[in-house]
Amino acid sequence: MHETNISIHKLTLLYIIEQAPGLRRSYLQDTALATLSMDYFSMARALDELVDAGLVHIGARKGEEALDAHNRTVERCDLTEKGMVAIETLNHQIPPATRRFITQYLDEHSFRWKMADAVTVKIELTSDGQYELVCRQKEGVDTSFLLKVRFPTEEMAQKASQAWRERSNEIVGLLIQSLLGEISEEQ
Repeated sequence: MHETNISIHKLTLLYIIEQAPGLRRSYLQDTALATLSMDYFSMARALDELVDAGLVHIGARKGEEALDAHNRTVERCDLTEKGMVAIETLNHQIPPATRRFITQYLDEHSFRWKMADAVTVKIELTSDGQYELVCRQKEGVDTSFLLKVRFPTEEMAQKASQAWRERSNEIVGLLIQSLLGEISEEQ
């Protein structure tokens, strides 16, 4: 028989990952903390124990180009086979109100999270000492917009990177208008 001595914090984390496979680690943390059933340290300890027990896998997806706001590779959370069995077996121990809250919270935030994954940017040092900014916008799995720009300094590339993260739709729109000659004479 499977171990049934698992804390409610661990069950909550398993449930969140079950409901949103591939969720960014940071979004898992946000969702768990929003339940108000655990603090950051309890959540971090429970997550570490789930990983150590082989119930959860956390890591970067092969070939994924998404970076977080600090230009680090995004870590995603997935249940292992063992984790799926555990949550299926013990799901009933999570209070219904907690399950409802998590489902609603994930629904309310899913669009923003999908948009964060759809807009990516990375900075690469080139062989000639410049900084190449690679801006990408995705629709589903396809790239709908790709822009590569070189800057002489890392500071400039970082500033442009931040602007892309904050205003990618506006930047794409202005570029398309400019390319099509649809910017008014007043601008």
